[in-house]
Amino acid sequence: MQRSPWQDFDWGLLLIAVALTAIGLAMIYSATLISEDLANTWRRQAIYAAIGVGLMFAVASIDYRLLESLQWPLYFVTVGVLAFTLLFGSSEIGDVRRFIYIGGISIQPAFPALLLLIISQAGLLARNAPSPPGIQEFIASLGLTGLAAFLVFSQPNLSTATLYVALWAAMVFASGLSFLYIGGVGALGLFAIPALWSNMDTYMRNRITNFLNPAADPGAYYNVQQALISIGSGGLWGKGFATGSQSQLGFLRVRHTDFIFSVICEELGFVGASLILGIFVLLLWRLLRIAGRTDDATGQLIVIGVTTYIFYQLLINLGMNLNVIPVAGLPMPFISSGGSALVVTFMGLGLVQSVVMRQRSSPL
Repeated sequence: MQRSPWQDFDWGLLLIAVALTAIGLAMIYSATLISEDLANTWRRQAIYAAIGVGLMFAVASIDYRLLESLQWPLYFVTVGVLAFTLLFGSSEIGDVRRFIYIGGISIQPAFPALLLLIISQAGLLARNAPSPPGIQEFIASLGLTGLAAFLVFSQPNLSTATLYVALWAAMVFASGLSFLYIGGVGALGLFAIPALWSNMDTYMRNRITNFLNPAADPGAYYNVQQALISIGSGGLWGKGFATGSQSQLGFLRVRHTDFIFSVICEELGFVGASLILGIFVLLLWRLLRIAGRTDDATGQLIVIGVTTYIFYQLLINLGMNLNVIPVAGLPMPFISSGGSALVVTFMGLGLVQSVVMRQRSSPL
């Protein structure tokens, strides 16, 4: 009898993701407790979580090798969606065009487009497997990702554009190409910094200059300062769930989205924050183990791409909260409020599950 691929579904991976989501729901509830207009935020997030899990199963049911055969149509859809957003997306802040609305629900297409890019890049970079990609594949990969990143940068959205670049670098390195290729592109990128700076939107330059010189604009530095106070005041054990002064008295702004890690540190302390980061480490270990045991290059690169997608956002969000990098608009995966971001993350795990379920032997 033919073995069903669902017998190899990685329930442990799903359990870790659900545990992080449950923690996120609790922290969103705490962070929005004093705000009547945000009282239902955690409930909406729970609905999105349920939708995300459902879509994860739907994506897992699709053979990733079928998706690989559609790599070029998927790439053209990626570019088309990003171009449509740039031309017709909503302008919620000045000329920023990042969202489109479908049925009254706002969606940031740059994130689901990244999942399509992962699939197309995996197919391209695995073309010569088991040999590393040739120079043609490398240049094509760089150009195709560069175009997508440029469209995101033009929205303007610098932080998400850097996510595109980080994902490309991780997948190219995992494909077996020498790090010298990536280093060479990075060196050339240094010469492009003046042109990049001159074409940055004003808010992008302000975030960087405020990070380098907080005294230049104390108002812009206010929330970062409050985040640091929140993190430091939590101490070892924290002030207790829903009892953090910085969050519950409203000193910390955007506390349920970008700065939710500061709420975690204040209310759960160093111990609680370390335990949550420990769950992320467990997720990273499981994803890397899946990648290491995947028996074909395309599947392995898809898993590496999804892993980079999740953990690059985590690192940037933590760095922003700790004031070691400029403020960026990337969420803490599974934890920060943001329905469409949560759904896309679960869909990314669905791609991983598709790979797990279709190996000649179960990877775990």
